Amino acid sequence: MKQFVLISISFLLLSQTFAQSKSELESKRESIQNEIKQIGKRLQLAKAEKKKALDNYLTLQRQISKRSQLIKTLAQEDKLLEARIERTNDGISSLEADAIVLEEEYGILLRQALRQKLSDSYLSFLFSAKDFNEALKRWRYLQQYRAHRARQTQLIKDTKKSLERKKETLSKLSKEKDQLLAEQVFQQQQLELESESKNKLYRNLKRNESLLRAELKGQEEEAFQLKSAILNLIGDNNIALSSDLTVDFERSKTRLSWPVQDGYVERFFGRQQHPTLSKIEIVNNGIDISSSTSTAVFATFSGEVAGKFTLPNGSQSVLIKHGDFYTVYSNMNQIFIQKGDQISTKQEIGTLNPTDRVLHFEIWRSKVRLNPMDWLSPL
Repeated sequence: MKQFVLISISFLLLSQTFAQSKSELESKRESIQNEIKQIGKRLQLAKAEKKKALDNYLTLQRQISKRSQLIKTLAQEDKLLEARIERTNDGISSLEADAIVLEEEYGILLRQALRQKLSDSYLSFLFSAKDFNEALKRWRYLQQYRAHRARQTQLIKDTKKSLERKKETLSKLSKEKDQLLAEQVFQQQQLELESESKNKLYRNLKRNESLLRAELKGQEEEAFQLKSAILNLIGDNNIALSSDLTVDFERSKTRLSWPVQDGYVERFFGRQQHPTLSKIEIVNNGIDISSSTSTAVFATFSGEVAGKFTLPNGSQSVLIKHGDFYTVYSNMNQIFIQKGDQISTKQEIGTLNPTDRVLHFEIWRSKVRLNPMDWLSPL
């Protein structure tokens, strides 16, 4: 009985751990699949709009990276399922062995009862006693025998039921494993197709390095103009609105809401190697967030509009002050707010440029640029 209880508790704990790990991996897989879906829409949009080749290359590169993550997550799920299947098989073997032992013990119990003539008549067994004391002992013995027999019977039933449940679980897990393997094969095939497309794009880009260098020079000029405009506005707004707002913003690190819906990061913060030009580094003062489903832009935190400006290329930008912190929203088509307006978190402040739907987003503390990925909530 104790062994059966210990086995049951052990399987319960293992099942809870498995369920938690499985849920975490499924949640991660769903998140990656959603991002792959968004990037896929972005690629289709890029093809329809004849987007720049380098942007196409970067988007495809991101797609491949997320697809690789998905395959890795699927492999982790598969490994977890394999371990669960192995434990379930072990549990079935243990329960089958227990069932055999219990049935053997029950058979011994019945044979002992038969030898003692307990099965014929309990009353005759009692009344055949020599005296009252012996009859009382026999009565107590009968009570213990009946209780033990009932326990053994129930234990055999419980063991067989548990065995049936384990076999059902095994069948379900086996089907899940087959589905996971099929998904892994499909994703691997997609990854190979995307890698071929990426290599083809790369070769085309390498053949047109002069155009890429000219494009890069233009992007650097735009980045310089944006940075200059931001620093000028920060210089004009160097008196903090409220120390409380600074503290509130700082406390919101890793929890800021995203400025676009259903977006993914196309280019990350900081200094990085150019994707195709050797020995060339590019610097991004913020992140570039692509949105394929909506052009709406939202404030990530409450604050006051410090100013807005238009770059020579026609792109509109707005700066929102949050105490000592600033958030920058650039490459916008329309801006719905004015300098001095009080802004609330998640308030719609404008729309993206519809030709590419990419928001350039920056965070500054006074005149120090920060990595937005350290501040935005996880996707």
